[in-house]
Amino acid sequence: MFTTRRHQAIGTFVVVILLYATIGHAADLTTPEGVLRALVQANENKDMATIAKFMAHDGDIVSYTIEGRKYVGWPDFARDMETEFKDAMRIEIPITELKVWTRGETAWFAMELDYIRYLGSGKDEVRMLLPLRETGVMERRNGQWMLVSFHESFRSDVSITPGTSSSNQAFPSLK
Repeated sequence: MFTTRRHQAIGTFVVVILLYATIGHAADLTTPEGVLRALVQANENKDMATIAKFMAHDGDIVSYTIEGRKYVGWPDFARDMETEFKDAMRIEIPITELKVWTRGETAWFAMELDYIRYLGSGKDEVRMLLPLRETGVMERRNGQWMLVSFHESFRSDVSITPGTSSSNQAFPSLK
């Protein structure tokens, strides 16, 4: 009986620690910075539902990503992200710098991050590091901060590992 109570106590302790760690690391979705961090985490987790939740779907929104790719509205961006999530075995996105400014219902940001994508697996795994800079605009709509436009570019020259076989349209020349 002592062992059972001991196991229950240890199990309860582990659950409390895990809940605390989860809550402690959860983004504050009431701030533009929190929403940006949630979007980066959703990208890393290949979570299109969260990305869709915090990005505006207006048909006239214009955004740019690397390689000069232009997105007008949501559908083309969503399609390319789905393709990226299928092509990359895993994604890591450490944010190295983030500055956010707000005025009323509008926020703008400058962010630097390392977009690390892994293609293949085992001995065939290829790691691609894309040092990125992003700027963008957010709006608070119905009490929720939303990303409405972004511009993404390389922070420095990028050396792409030869031999990758990605068919990803989000990174057309990174094949």
